[in-house]
Amino acid sequence: MNMGKGKIGVHGKVFRDPIHGLIRIEPEDEFILDLINTPEFQRLRRVRQLGVSSLTYPGAEHSRFSHSLGVFCFAQRMLNMLLHRYRGKSEVTDLLAQEGKTVKAAALLHDIGHAPFSHMMERAFPATANHEKRTTELITDKTSSIPHILQAHGIDPHGVRDIIKKASEHRLLVDIVSSQLDADRMDYILRDALATGVKYGAFDAEWLLNSLCIGAEPGTHSPAKPSEWRLCLEEKRGLHSAEQLIIARMHMSLQVYYHKTTRGWEAHLLCLFKHAADLAMDKRLPKGTNKIAQAFFASQGRLKHADFLACDEATLVATMQAWAQSNGRGCERLRELSAGYLNREKKYRCADVSAADTTQMLKLTSELNRLGKEYFDWVLDTSDFNSYKDFHSGLNKTEHGDDASVVASTEAILVANGELGGFSRPVEGQSKILGALGKKDSRHPVYRLYYHHGLAENVLKILDKMKLTSR
Repeated sequence: MNMGKGKIGVHGKVFRDPIHGLIRIEPEDEFILDLINTPEFQRLRRVRQLGVSSLTYPGAEHSRFSHSLGVFCFAQRMLNMLLHRYRGKSEVTDLLAQEGKTVKAAALLHDIGHAPFSHMMERAFPATANHEKRTTELITDKTSSIPHILQAHGIDPHGVRDIIKKASEHRLLVDIVSSQLDADRMDYILRDALATGVKYGAFDAEWLLNSLCIGAEPGTHSPAKPSEWRLCLEEKRGLHSAEQLIIARMHMSLQVYYHKTTRGWEAHLLCLFKHAADLAMDKRLPKGTNKIAQAFFASQGRLKHADFLACDEATLVATMQAWAQSNGRGCERLRELSAGYLNREKKYRCADVSAADTTQMLKLTSELNRLGKEYFDWVLDTSDFNSYKDFHSGLNKTEHGDDASVVASTEAILVANGELGGFSRPVEGQSKILGALGKKDSRHPVYRLYYHHGLAENVLKILDKMKLTSR
């Protein structure tokens, strides 16, 4: 790749952005511009941030490209703030000077592995279930242009990969890109709220950034080593802005990410794509199906690098346009669902089954299996989420590189006094709001049944017999 086209002058380069105003790339970070100019990153222009949410919120047309630029911007600001707060502390300035570019690259590239329609596709096939796995492959695989650019700028691709995998020896660096106070969350909440017109996504990002400090992993001995540092809130400043962030995420989840209509269109596409995969495996997709789409469904998302770069939402939408016109035998449902998605014609109805207990859910599934085929005639959307992960629920194990060593670490938001590597504690001990949101009984359950309209009469009889509310 010719990196010469990425040259920027002594004044740097700026991107106009609706969230950040101007996103600045400094001359010393020219590698960022080179990464932006790769086919792997440019592909994100053609993958929408919120998948099918634009069918519910017409403004939600923003892309993973703009979001990734925003995450880079927040990560850059977090690094600069920490450098300013701890100026004169060589152990901090040396670490951030040495690893800052790696953090910025990880922030920029964290989403490059997303399949078309973003998180919806993670529910479709095992090969698309984890976008981070594809992301790390694109960062380190020799067939990708990204590792060559990183190496040309003196950045270790494996270091970038390890931050995204939460496998870096410096958890502080991981926290900037992936935590409950990370640059990713700060950007997507603000950006998604603006695009959808939902006002619940507001939080004081400026004060939150200003309140960040470096504390120690709970349970470590003082003074903490750099490998034991964690991104924390200064206890006298940042509590309320952090509460705002978590509550904003909760409201965005309830109003946008788990919206009944949006999840219905996800169910619609899940049925369409799984049916397409079955037809592809039997070599029964309509003639004229796009070759990339043919490969995608035949392999259930296991695409080679070149095909992955060409597989975006435009590819699959164009494929649906062709399927909607197909007259092939055995493709009636494929034609119906393709036309239905393109024309926003609902083919699946929704029933709220949140009143069902475990026994009833098992019985309902059994009845539905007798009535039709899962991910063809019906989809049970059963999930729940917590807005905040407290100290105990957040304990995890992080792999270090390729060896077998692991370290226990909490994902809870931590508060500290602001002194470098000082004692920290989970924020829920100081915040009644976050303490309540972290409890198991505060989970938000989503239990819905989406069923094909052709089965409506029989499904309603089942729901009525089981005394489950339907709508």
